[in-house]
Amino acid sequence: MTTHIELKSRWQEALELRHESNEEEYTSVLSENDWVRILAIMDSESGGRIEVEVSLPSQENPESGEDVKDFIQNLIKHLEYLLRLEEMGMTLGVMSRDGLWTAFLEMDDFSKNDIFSVLVPPT
Repeated sequence: MTTHIELKSRWQEALELRHESNEEEYTSVLSENDWVRILAIMDSESGGRIEVEVSLPSQENPESGEDVKDFIQNLIKHLEYLLRLEEMGMTLGVMSRDGLWTAFLEMDDFSKNDIFSVLVPPT
């Protein structure tokens, strides 16, 4: 499980790498699991943004009643996670009808450190 300290540290690393990179846009994965991918997206014009992608993972055995129940409970946790991100000031979006939801925040507009605590995905 990724901690808020690790997320903040990886954000700082991405900021440093952006300065070393000659690319117009630099993307770094801060955390990734079956459900959630957290990205740092840096460009030459802004301080960067954090983008969270929440998607439906593939299910090994969708026929099993207990597996379906666990899947639904995890889906609810991750949708609540997206709502917490929105409450923190992130903008929500949908990238596909198949279930890829996003949240993003321009870091120039943000001065609180507690965003990294809220970014920690459910387990």
